[in-house]
Amino acid sequence: MEAKNIKSLNSAVYVMRHFVELSAKLLPIYEKLTRSEPHSVDSEFEKKKIDVIYEAYNVNPKTSQFLLGSNIVSLIKETYETLRNRSSKTEKRAQEQLEAFYEEYAKLKQDWYMTLMN
Repeated sequence: MEAKNIKSLNSAVYVMRHFVELSAKLLPIYEKLTRSEPHSVDSEFEKKKIDVIYEAYNVNPKTSQFLLGSNIVSLIKETYETLRNRSSKTEKRAQEQLEAFYEEYAKLKQDWYMTLMN
């Protein structure tokens, strides 16, 4: 593989990791914002800002499988969609999706740590 291709691949991995790290911060906030409690104007504004991020980030889930060896982008998309369309009927599903994301994220963080140690 040529050096420019390696550099491009490393850049893509970096961007993907950044999105995963960002999601680890945003999804818990989004989870709180989508609970069925009264919302302030500020919380609705915060929710809309997060919506913009996830609606603008249109990546094929197979990309994370290739770059990270993980289905994390699928989990992020599914978790976001479940939380966005949350209702009392889908509450259990929302919590399961969030837990699945956290489990996969923990595995990736461990892999990244091990890679840095080598």
